[in-house]
Amino acid sequence: MFFKTKKAKPAAQDDGAKLMASVVDRTQAVVQFKPDGTILAANGNFLAVMGYRLEEVVDRNYAMFAGSEVAASAEYKAFWQDLANGEVVRGQFPRRAKDGATVWLQVAYAPVKGADGAIDRVVAVATDVTVRRQGLQEIAKGLDAMSQGDLGARVKLSDQPDIGALGEAFNRSAEQLETAMGSVTQVSGAVQRTAGEISKSAGDLSQRTESQAATLEQTAAAIEELTETVQSSAEGAQKVEGIVIEAKATAEHSGKVVKDAVEAMSQIETSSEEIAKIIGMIDDIAFQTNLLALNAGVEAARAGEAGRGFAVVASEVRALAQRSAGAAGEIKQLIGESKQQVASGVDLVGKTGEELQQIIESVGTISTHISRIAAGAKEQATSLGEINMGVSQLDQVTQQNAAMVEETSAASRLLSADAGQLTQEVAKFKTGTPLASAPAAEVVQFQAPAAPAADGFGAAPLAAAHGWDDF
Repeated sequence: MFFKTKKAKPAAQDDGAKLMASVVDRTQAVVQFKPDGTILAANGNFLAVMGYRLEEVVDRNYAMFAGSEVAASAEYKAFWQDLANGEVVRGQFPRRAKDGATVWLQVAYAPVKGADGAIDRVVAVATDVTVRRQGLQEIAKGLDAMSQGDLGARVKLSDQPDIGALGEAFNRSAEQLETAMGSVTQVSGAVQRTAGEISKSAGDLSQRTESQAATLEQTAAAIEELTETVQSSAEGAQKVEGIVIEAKATAEHSGKVVKDAVEAMSQIETSSEEIAKIIGMIDDIAFQTNLLALNAGVEAARAGEAGRGFAVVASEVRALAQRSAGAAGEIKQLIGESKQQVASGVDLVGKTGEELQQIIESVGTISTHISRIAAGAKEQATSLGEINMGVSQLDQVTQQNAAMVEETSAASRLLSADAGQLTQEVAKFKTGTPLASAPAAEVVQFQAPAAPAADGFGAAPLAAAHGWDDF
C-alpha cells in the first residue's frame, strides 16, 4: 500500500505540472531559448503578440526582438550574464514586433538546469502590457506637460479600467488645477497691482512724512527760539514794570514836592503882600517925615539965625525922607514886579502840578498795562513752554512714525517684489484664463526639471514612449 502511494504521487505531480503548463500556455506568452539566445520554441500567444510564425523565429537568436542599440548595451550583456548564473530576471521590457512596433512585455525569465546541473534553457513567461504601458505613458506625457506648466493638457483614456480611471482622475485634477491656477493668476495680478499701489502710496507717504518731520523739526526749533524770546520779553517786561513803578513813585514824590513848592510860593506871595504893606507904611512915614522936615525948615527960616542949624538938620532929614520915599517906591515897584512874578510862578507851578498829576495818572495807567503785559508775557512764556514740549514730543513721535513708514515702505516694496515673483511663477503655467488683467512682468525662462529615475520595472521615464533604454 505504501509503495502504491509512492508510485501514485509522481503521477499526480506530473498531471499537476502538465495542467499548470497547459494553463500557462493558454494564458501567457511563452518562449524558450538556449543560454546563447537561440530560440527553441514559442507558443501561439507569443507569436501572436510579436506577429511572427513559428518557423520565422525558431533557431534564430532572441536578440531579434531587441533593437541593435539595446543588444549592444552593457545592460543587455548583464542580463545574459544573470541568466547564465541561474538567476531569475523579472520586469517590464520593450520588445520589437515584426512590424517594427514596440511591444511591452511583463516577463519572467527563468533559467532551467539540465541533468548535469548546467543551464539547459531559459523559459520566458510574458504578458502583453502594451496597452497598460501606453496608458501609463499617456498619463506620463500629461504629467510631463503639467511639469512644464501646461495645465491644458488632457490624456486619452485607456481601455484598461484601472489605467482609464487613473487618466480620468488626471484629467479632472488638471481641469481643477487649471481653474485654480486661473483664479490664482487673476488674484496674483490683482495682488501685484495692489502691492504696487501700496508700495507707491507708502513711498509717497514716506516722503511726505520725512518732509513733515523736517518741517516739524524746524517748527520746534523756531518755537524754542520764540519761547526764549518771549521768556526774555517777559523778563524785560517785569524789569520795565519795576522801573515804571519806581517812576510812578518818583512822580508821586515830585508831585508832592511841586505841591509843597506851590504852597511855598503862596506863602512867598503872602509875605510879599505883607512886605508891600510895610513898604507902603514906610512910604507914608517918609512922606510924613518929609512934610515934618518941610515944616521944620519953614519954622527954621522964620527963626532966622537962631534956626539956621535946625534948618540944616531939617534939610538933611527931608533929604533922607525923600531918599527913603524913593527907595521905598523902588522897593514897592520891585515887590510889585516880584508879586507878579511870584503869581506867574505860582500859576506855572500849579500848571506843572496839574501836568505832573496827569503824568502820574498816565504812569499809573502805563504801569497797569505793563503789569498786564508782563503777566500776559509770563503766561505766553508758560504756554509756549508747554507748546514747545508738546511739539518736541510730536517731533519725536513723527520721527518714530517716519521710521515706521520707512519700514512699511520697505515691506511694501518687498510685497510688490514677492507679488511680481508670484505673477512670474504663475505665468509659467498655461491656462485657459488670459493674463490680461495682470501687469506686465519680466519673463523668467522656465528651468526644466531633471529627468526622473527609471521606474521599478527597469523601464525608462514614462514620457519616452518608444525609447530603447531597456533591453
